[in-house]
Amino acid sequence: MPISEKAQRAWKAGTAVITAWTAFYGLFYIDYGPHEHCFSDVQRWYRRKIDGMLGIDDKALKKRIARDDGERRNPTTDGIGEEQ
Repeated sequence: MPISEKAQRAWKAGTAVITAWTAFYGLFYIDYGPHEHCFSDVQRWYRRKIDGMLGIDDKALKKRIARDDGERRNPTTDGIGEEQ
């Protein structure tokens, strides 16, 4: 029994959406390992754009991570703001 024209259109639309989502996810989100690959530049560009939209400053983030890491290695306060 062949499916109706309406069902065929719905199937094609669903297939197109799933295919587009799979390509988008594969291009921008999948981690292909620590080495450079053909999507590395595109993924870096995309992540910079998303960070910019969310207001994430890469330099400030790295500075804060370094500061927090230094505080964990050399604790000078007891957590209340007073020196030990």
